[in-house]
Amino acid sequence: MSTAEKPRISILTMLLYSVASLGMGFFYAFANFSLPLYLRTYTASDALIGILANTRSFAGAIIQPLVGVWSDRTWTRLGRRRPFFVTAMPAVAVLILLCALRPPFAVVIPTVLLMTVLFNVGADPYMALQADITPLEQRGTINSLATMLGAVGQLAFALISGLVLWGINPSYSFLFVALGLVLAFAVTAATIREHPRQTEAYRPLRLGEHIATLPRYREAFKFYIVQFLLWFGINAATPFLTLFASREIAGVDESLAQLLAGLLLAVTAICAIPVGILGDRYSRKRLLGIGLALFGVSALLAALLARNVTEIAILLVIIGIGNAAHTVLSYPLLTELVPVERIGEFWGINTFFASSAALISAALAGALADIFQTYRAVFVLTGLCLLAALVALQFVHPERAPKQIQEAI
Repeated sequence: MSTAEKPRISILTMLLYSVASLGMGFFYAFANFSLPLYLRTYTASDALIGILANTRSFAGAIIQPLVGVWSDRTWTRLGRRRPFFVTAMPAVAVLILLCALRPPFAVVIPTVLLMTVLFNVGADPYMALQADITPLEQRGTINSLATMLGAVGQLAFALISGLVLWGINPSYSFLFVALGLVLAFAVTAATIREHPRQTEAYRPLRLGEHIATLPRYREAFKFYIVQFLLWFGINAATPFLTLFASREIAGVDESLAQLLAGLLLAVTAICAIPVGILGDRYSRKRLLGIGLALFGVSALLAALLARNVTEIAILLVIIGIGNAAHTVLSYPLLTELVPVERIGEFWGINTFFASSAALISAALAGALADIFQTYRAVFVLTGLCLLAALVALQFVHPERAPKQIQEAI
């Protein structure tokens, strides 16, 4: 079945696909907001916390392009993408539960690393499944639904953990995310079917042939620079958001800090579907640029001006709008730049750039916090990187993508 022949899919199918994003949201909120607090009980080094809270970046930089190529050229009884996430996510849940038992720090470090490696093995093929089942004109909408449920998952975890579970026993938060991750992916795996004709005609692509084709996709590689800068900034700040709020904003404790993170996620969820629908009707590049501008300016204002709950809450609302724009629009914009039948491979390369940025930024942000004795330095770095990504985006031109791509979509 060619890309041009893909039929439109129903809202129900989009929702069933997106249920797995709910579980991913649980995991991301856990990794971004709760895991740093958990790691703080083991070490006082912000640099080390930044690295450990971003261990999925190690996996992304190393294995995601390989996983993407592998899933593009895989067909099993379970399908093309499903084998990856139906095997990886239960293993992730087991490792989360191991962390809940509070083993020695020497055990926590490799456990967290393996946990995030396996999560990435399942996550990117799940993302690539979007393009397998959806025509181009619906990819903004389906990704907006997935983004909305992902943000709802993050918000639900932040609220439940911040208001209830963390105060009773932090281990309950670990149990919640482990169960939620497995159940959400089980729903999607059981209800979304992949058509074998999508992969039967594919032949293995030799490494030399693969490398030789990449220079043809210049617009995609310009887009990867945008992604590198964007994720450099986001991953610098994310592990330290709850620490920043609880330590440098008047009247905020650890539970309220998680609720403020939940506010950001709630705005992301609310804005996701409008952004996706607009992205299917207007320029995704232009809308993404607006989001980067909002995110970057607000991060700088948070670093320089925010002193109380009201100020940080207003800025987090604006950041949430920008967060919805880049989360919803990045994937469908990439499908305008590369052959959709190789989207697993190219999204894997995208993850390599994003993860490589995170590898550097998490350690750098932690070091800046240690040196300046304030998390505000981290958010200055984030704001500058998001604005640099906005500048780089102006050099990406979807209309210049290779002609055969434009015909295919």
